Amino acid sequence: MGIIRDIISKVNQGKQVFVLCAIVMLVAGVTRVQAQDVSFSQMYATPMYLSPSFTGLTQGTRMGLTYRDQWPGIANTYSSYALSVDHFFDEYSSGIGFMAMRDDAGNGLLVRQDFSLLYAYEFEVAREIFVRPGIEFAYKERNLNLVDAVFPSDQSLEGGFIPGSGSTGEEYSHKQFDAAASAMIYSDDFWFGFAFHNLVKSNIGVTDIETYNPFKTTLYGGYKYQYKDQMRRNDEQSITLAFHYRMQESFRQLDAGTYWYINPIELGLWYRGIPFASSGGLENQDGLIFILGINVGSARFAYSYDWTLSELGGYSNGANELTLIYRFNQSVKKVKSRGAIPCSAPGINGGSGSKYRRRSRSFF
Repeated sequence: MGIIRDIISKVNQGKQVFVLCAIVMLVAGVTRVQAQDVSFSQMYATPMYLSPSFTGLTQGTRMGLTYRDQWPGIANTYSSYALSVDHFFDEYSSGIGFMAMRDDAGNGLLVRQDFSLLYAYEFEVAREIFVRPGIEFAYKERNLNLVDAVFPSDQSLEGGFIPGSGSTGEEYSHKQFDAAASAMIYSDDFWFGFAFHNLVKSNIGVTDIETYNPFKTTLYGGYKYQYKDQMRRNDEQSITLAFHYRMQESFRQLDAGTYWYINPIELGLWYRGIPFASSGGLENQDGLIFILGINVGSARFAYSYDWTLSELGGYSNGANELTLIYRFNQSVKKVKSRGAIPCSAPGINGGSGSKYRRRSRSFF
């Protein structure tokens, strides 16, 4: 951990070393680099990023905003932003969506931008059990800006600059098209799905070293127990258990947690890690995620905090994440009863209204 302390000390002095340290080590001794995709703690507040099958899972139009500040205790580390809009077309039993995402590492040193079009189709396979295949087409940009960068070789042991040193002033950029596919089955009580991302393999490296986003497999699902129905003026109360597991090359990550919902408040607690498992001699134990959400009319606001369990937590201060989901142009058809699909925005009435559906749905 001494090396980590040294890097953190330099970063907190305003010197963007962390990204460049990694680049130097990779150039020196690694023949292949695997990039990792962005991970959001409130994955069901950014549902289309989790799986294209969630596209259009609403009774009209839905818009979502997400902001994530990773490791706020270390200056200029990671910031991620996501914007999504999707709509359900009742006559076609189809959902169409658009999503834009930006991931900024090192205050502009390494920037990733994705722009995606998504589609999902819904059909009933048994009474009140539905399947949703989905697909995503994406345009991706990767930009590496070394104009304002400080290399480790530019600094003395005391943390100052070595005379005559400085940035190369070079900028690198890579653009590519990519795709993803998914499928999900769900009812009023459970949901389970899988998604495959990075289907188009492309070298995104800016040097002779091969760098690419490896194929990613995602499994997700859960079960909802509603111990107090939402009837007349009574507020729904429910508990939801959920999991999210992803594999990317040798990388493995499991998120498992629960939501407790009593209108209009939602409380969530998640664990991120794989107990008793290790990778490279290190425990696969990342942290705990605390979520607080509130529903106001057609809007849902939520805040989450990642409490890092590793020794790095004392320096990084975990992560903060803010999300907003807003629904408009929702169907106002009268229904005899209201189901509950556990996904997307807890506590918000919704769900698509396809011709196969006998009643409307609400989230969580």
